[in-house]
Amino acid sequence: MRFLVLLFLILGMLAFLTVVAIPLWIALIFAVWRLVMPWLFIGFVIWAAFAISGRPRPRRWHGHSYERVPPTQAPQNRSWTRTAPVHVPLPAAKPELPIDVQVKVEQIRRKVDVLLGYASRFPPFSQDLFIVRQTASDYLPRTIDAYLALPPGRGDQIIVPGGKTALQELKEQLDLLDGKLNDIAEDLQRHDLERLLANRRFLEDKFGRTAK
Repeated sequence: MRFLVLLFLILGMLAFLTVVAIPLWIALIFAVWRLVMPWLFIGFVIWAAFAISGRPRPRRWHGHSYERVPPTQAPQNRSWTRTAPVHVPLPAAKPELPIDVQVKVEQIRRKVDVLLGYASRFPPFSQDLFIVRQTASDYLPRTIDAYLALPPGRGDQIIVPGGKTALQELKEQLDLLDGKLNDIAEDLQRHDLERLLANRRFLEDKFGRTAK
């Protein structure tokens, strides 16, 4: 009797496992697989992307890069040829003014600087002040450049119209500029003296007596 009960219990457990437990476990495993599968696929894609990006890239030689010559193409015999020396032309000597002319030019420039320092004492729209400024910016540089444009060392040999050499003509033009600056300085000093005398007359008229 007990044997039959035990047999029925075993058969019942087997039937339960066959009909209920095993299908339930299979369904549970299938559900978990469907849930995890997309994440596994995403992880695989990310891993593949990192693996590809981490590989060393093949070196590419561009047009401006050098290319190593294979040993089989290297020249076997080297012949040294002597090339002719390259003669580099020396720069032409810069023309210079004679020393006495340089002294004259510096003298003119100094006078221009002094007169420009008294620019406020010139009358309004003064023609003399205009000449002083033009001497510094135009007249003097143009005179010097015209002489330096001649062939170097030929200033005392080239004859200009009038029978004078180019150097003599340059000195005369510099004398004209220098003389004009002297005249302007004298006129400015004369104007200052006239203003001083005019102030004396003003004081005499103001106070009604002759100043001692």
